[in-house]
Formats: sequence, structure tokens, C-alpha cells
Amino acid sequence: MNLRKLILSLTVALGLAAPALAQSTATEATVARVTGTVTATLADGSTVAVTEGTKLPQGATITTGDKSEAFLVSHGDTTSVIAANSVVEISELSTTSAGGKVTEQKATLDLKSGNLVAKLNPNKKSVNNYSVRTPKGVAAARGTVFTVSYKGGNYTIAVVNGQVTVIPPTRAGIIGNGNAISVNAGQAHWAESDASGNNVNSYGRISDWRANLDTGNSEAMREVLAIAVATVTIAAQNNIGGTTAAEAAAVAKTIFTAVPGVAEQAGAIIKQSNDQSPPKDAAAAATVLQTVTEAAPAAAQAALTSGATTGTFTPSTTTTATSTPTAPTTTPQPIDPSTISRSNE
Repeated sequence: MNLRKLILSLTVALGLAAPALAQSTATEATVARVTGTVTATLADGSTVAVTEGTKLPQGATITTGDKSEAFLVSHGDTTSVIAANSVVEISELSTTSAGGKVTEQKATLDLKSGNLVAKLNPNKKSVNNYSVRTPKGVAAARGTVFTVSYKGGNYTIAVVNGQVTVIPPTRAGIIGNGNAISVNAGQAHWAESDASGNNVNSYGRISDWRANLDTGNSEAMREVLAIAVATVTIAAQNNIGGTTAAEAAAVAKTIFTAVPGVAEQAGAIIKQSNDQSPPKDAAAAATVLQTVTEAAPAAAQAALTSGATTGTFTPSTTTTATSTPTAPTTTPQPIDPSTISRSNE
């Protein structure tokens, strides 16, 4: 009898404890908006055309054509924008729960080439585990807006708000030896190959690139910043991932204050995107753009309006000798362990 009671007690205890055990479930990303030509190659090798409402699982690789883009929403409000001429693989999308509560929302995207903008809900820092991987390193975040570019072996990341942990690969010839650094709001990290094929890492405030940007010497950073403003604005115009006009305005204010010279290109991207796929509520979209414009410094307002009206911008034709951006006067902030991605990188 005692043995029987013991077995029964253990059975009941295990049954009660089961719900508290962490369980991870694979999830999907929903395509909230598409312009131009976008395709996805699934894990089984099949290829599908990507349209609004398409569900994309783990293992899918998204390819965007010229003047094309895809807005993906995962975990309800995590927004990933894949810009034109980009290739991105959804390496992992999952939700982990324990005791009936979500303990982790994981998204790992492999940026093979091109540009990607991420907007994460800062109120979900405790559960967000978002990272963008490239051969040059991993950018991991929990609640922020940041943008990543990987083209021709060069890697550029700019942080608009919050904090991103950049983890360079641990390979011979990499300056930094794989040590993680924290890149904070208004700062950027740049890794490019030198003449010998080794990585040269630069780190500093976005405004440290202003001289180079305004002389057309750093087109990669110029494009990264313009795309960041444009895509968050478009997300707000179309209510993607809960993005608000205030959030878009804050992004524009931060970037245009640092580098007003990218405003015209940002406006042109917004115009081109909306021409291809007009917002469902034109009046609301116009209000968002007005809010973003009013938040911009005076030096950028006219340029933003010009680009958003004509859909074109005038690239700088002035060039100077290639130089490394001025080093910041401040040192990188200490790493907060809670910001580091727990992906299997």
C-alpha cells in the first residue's frame, strides 16, 4: 500500500510539474508588405513567389530584386525589413514557454548579402533574442532599431536606439579577435577588408562618418542610414508590427541630426516604395510622413520632402581619398551579458 501511494504521489507531482518545463516551438514569419519582385526558396528546395500574407518558416531564404523589399513580422511585433537586392535566410524562429508564460522569442536571420533593418519592441527585452548573422560577425539585440549591411565582403551596422552587441568571428586576421562590443544608440560599427584581405574594424558615432558621407566617400553607410529611416517610416504608414508615427519620427530625428545629407535618399526610397504598393490609408500615410518631416532638423526637411516628392535623389559626385572615420572620444560601453545572443554561433 505504501509503495502504491508513493507511485501515485510521484505520478501526480510529475504531472503538475510538466507544464513548468520549458518547451520550444518553431514559428513562422508573416509577410506584411511586398514591393517589386520577391521570392523564397524553402528548405526542401522549392521556390515560391512572396506576396502579402505569405507565411515563411525556418529554413526559408528570401531574395529581393531591384527596387524590391519585404517586410516580415515575427512574434507579433518584431519587424525585419529586407531591402532591395538582398538575400536573407531565416535560420531560426521559435518561441519558448514555461509555466504558461513566454520566456524567449528567438529570431536568427542570416544576411547573405544586402541590407536588413530590424525594429524590436523595447518592452520585450526580457524575452527577445534577435540576431543577424553575416560572415563578418553577429549583431544581437533585444529591444532596438538597427540596420545591417553586408556587401562585397564589407559589413556595416548602425544603431538608432537601444543597444546592439556585435560579435566578430574568431578567425585569424580579424582585428578584435572575436571580442564582443556594445554599439549604442547613435553609434556605428564598420568592418571592411584591407588590401591583404584582413578585416579592419572601425567603431564610432554615426556623426563621425559625416565628412565621408557628405563627400560621397562612404556610400554603404549612406544607403544603410537612408534605408533605416525609409523602412521604419513605411512600416508606420502601413501599421506594420505596430510601428507608430512617433517611432518613425524618432528614427528620422536621430539619423538626420547626425547626417542630414541622407534625407533626400530616404525620401526617394519612401516615394518609390509607395508608388509600387500604395498604402491602404493614403491620408494616414501622409500624416505619418508629415510627422517624420517635422521631426527632422531644418537642414534635412527640404531634402526629405524633395526626395519624397520626386522619388529621386542626387548622389554626391565629390570624392576624397579613402579614410577611416574619426575615432570616438568615448570608449565602448561594457557588455551587458543579457544583451548577448544565445544563438549557436
